[in-house]
Amino acid sequence: MTNATIADLFELSITLEQTAEMFYRGLAARFAHAPEAAAFWKNYADEEAGHARWLEDLRAQLDESKLRQPANAALVESARRLLRKTPEEALAGITNLEEAYQTAVETENSETNTIFEFLITDYALTNRSKDFLRAQLHDHADKVSREFPSAFQSRMTRLEVKARTGA
Repeated sequence: MTNATIADLFELSITLEQTAEMFYRGLAARFAHAPEAAAFWKNYADEEAGHARWLEDLRAQLDESKLRQPANAALVESARRLLRKTPEEALAGITNLEEAYQTAVETENSETNTIFEFLITDYALTNRSKDFLRAQLHDHADKVSREFPSAFQSRMTRLEVKARTGA
């Protein structure tokens, strides 16, 4: 195992958010024929891009001595493991909206958000920014189950909406 630093963990976390953004943009394209679902996935992708920017901003505020500190090895390994599957590989397994929905729920409850929350908790410079970012993260993670378009609340309906490839 390498001696990863906090800077490395930030980089991995930013990459995880960018990977999630690409995945959700891919879902928006695959479900373009279901405009409400496509809009939901596009909005979700935009939020992931925002998370990456927040992490970049947070990292930029830290001094080099903090960034050179050793990172939690388990978090680094979790991030690396999550990055082994590309957005394209994840999208290839999606055949209908139910699979997209379930994959999103799993993604939003994965170690990605645990790593993000660790970085917020330990490295946000003020309690106000820490509280804001944590609230944003929790709101985002719950949004799939809470705000998915009403036309697709039923599992049976989601199963009927097929993904289109080559989009």
